[in-house]
Amino acid sequence: MMIALPGFQIVTLLKAGVKAVIYRGIKVKDRCPVIIKGLRPEQCTPNNIEQLKHEYAIAQKLNTAAAVKAYALEMHQGIPYLIMEDFQARSLDQLLDQFQQPVPFLKIAIEITSKLAQIHTHHIVHKDIKPQNILINLETNQVKIADFGIAAFIPYQQQIVSSSSRIEGSLPYLSPEQTGRMNRGIDHRSDLYSLGITFYEMLTGQLPFQGKDPLEWVHCHIAKSPPSPNKLKSDIPQILCDIIIKLLSKVAEQRYQSALGLQFDLEICLKQLETTGQIQSFVLGEQDISERFQIPQKLYGREAEIAKLLQAFERVVRQGKPELVLVSGYAGVGKSSLVKEIHKPIVRERGVFISGKFDQYKRDIPYSTIVQAFQTLVRQILTQPEAQLVAWKKRIQAALGNNGRLIADVIPEVELIVGEQPPIPDLGPAESQNRFNLVFQNFISVFAQKEHPLTVFLDDMQWADSATLNLIQTVITGSSIQYLCFILVFRDNEVDVVHPFSLMMEKIRQYGARITEIILPPLNLVYVNQLIADTLHSSVEQVEPLAQLIIQKTDGNPFFVNEFLKTLHQENLLIFNPPQFPLSKGYGVHTS
Repeated sequence: MMIALPGFQIVTLLKAGVKAVIYRGIKVKDRCPVIIKGLRPEQCTPNNIEQLKHEYAIAQKLNTAAAVKAYALEMHQGIPYLIMEDFQARSLDQLLDQFQQPVPFLKIAIEITSKLAQIHTHHIVHKDIKPQNILINLETNQVKIADFGIAAFIPYQQQIVSSSSRIEGSLPYLSPEQTGRMNRGIDHRSDLYSLGITFYEMLTGQLPFQGKDPLEWVHCHIAKSPPSPNKLKSDIPQILCDIIIKLLSKVAEQRYQSALGLQFDLEICLKQLETTGQIQSFVLGEQDISERFQIPQKLYGREAEIAKLLQAFERVVRQGKPELVLVSGYAGVGKSSLVKEIHKPIVRERGVFISGKFDQYKRDIPYSTIVQAFQTLVRQILTQPEAQLVAWKKRIQAALGNNGRLIADVIPEVELIVGEQPPIPDLGPAESQNRFNLVFQNFISVFAQKEHPLTVFLDDMQWADSATLNLIQTVITGSSIQYLCFILVFRDNEVDVVHPFSLMMEKIRQYGARITEIILPPLNLVYVNQLIADTLHSSVEQVEPLAQLIIQKTDGNPFFVNEFLKTLHQENLLIFNPPQFPLSKGYGVHTS
């Protein structure tokens, strides 16, 4: 597939991908060699065009030799072409067999890590580090990183992914945070995980995980431990295996915190190998110091509550009976963060997770929140291949019968799956609500199946409308739906015994439904102390006076603790102390 682009002479086709085609060419005006990346005509969607424009914009801002330079973005006959520098390089995936031995591996790994460190100093996270995006000129030993199409500036917000088919990045190299199932934001440590996968592949010739579909890849990244590289190739030094396994930690706080810290350890390995022929064991990460102020995203002091939540889901999977989980506590105490810990077992069971949040100013709109949650699910289904859509069509038609219009009226996208629905007869108000509840139950049952258990997370139940409360009660007490887990979150200080939500729960209790109650208290001094010590890279003894002060100011509310720490940093009351010798690192507290 060759092109004719005015002002450029096309020399050769380098790569024909699914979305883009890459050529080597020459700019006619000054005979400058260039790489030309253009979208395939059928892939010129607004999203793909925007991504190529984004790649150009990021490359323009990255004034560093670590990244491939972008000269221009040309439009020709409706197709965008990105014009980039050509430094006669090949992508790492074409050269993997040249770097399997420790010395060649370490030399190129140090170069790659150095370039990634330079990119991170520009507060950019690449989000798609993989061999195809690492370019190497073997003659000059130049290394550059390419393809910033999904790169983002740090701080980058938590990845929220409604469908596995909408994940940004390449599935085999994806960090756990990028799956959208880890209740974590994405930062530069996400790139270090992807680099760990790349290093694993360089040394072993294999990926650490294998997945047949997106859900299996997601499960591997968030829950499966990789085999040590020397289990696949016994001659790989143990310390290199340790470095790679550290990079592949599921939790970002346990990885290297900076590319420079990783580079330092790789350089120690190379120096030892070149001088003594072997690598002695040493403490990893001693120079791994990130100056970036970053509050850990893990949950502190919630182990028992997480266990109760996961046990409830496991019972639903094992027994098939619907179950209610109630999570209560003050605003900011971490209720929503706790619930999102359920993603791991849901992915393992190939389950479905949908969520909705009630709004105190929309309590007069019946069903709006739960309808929006299922609307998101229907949109996920619409992204699936044709064969799966046909299967869903049969299941939904069988469940709804002649009453499909009721669901299509509130979730119009359903008609894109099952086709236009016939009108239904009018009934009185009470009969209409009963009919809707019955039909919506049938709709829910389509998704709540043994093959894919359904979890519905509804937040801020203190503002739920009466129609939704009635529907939940009917589903739990009066239906035959199985494999359904309702997680209902509310502020207990805003719900008294005569609140509609309390009255609904009392009726459900009288029915004898299985209910798990989780009450989240504020954090005590031990956990606040640990959070602050981890944030400031200091010992718990050093930060205890600050922890006691913060407890007094915030009463241990996690949201307020985090905000208080951010304010201290913004006001320059927390000052980073660069490492000294003997090594000390962390933040000092300015007490004046």
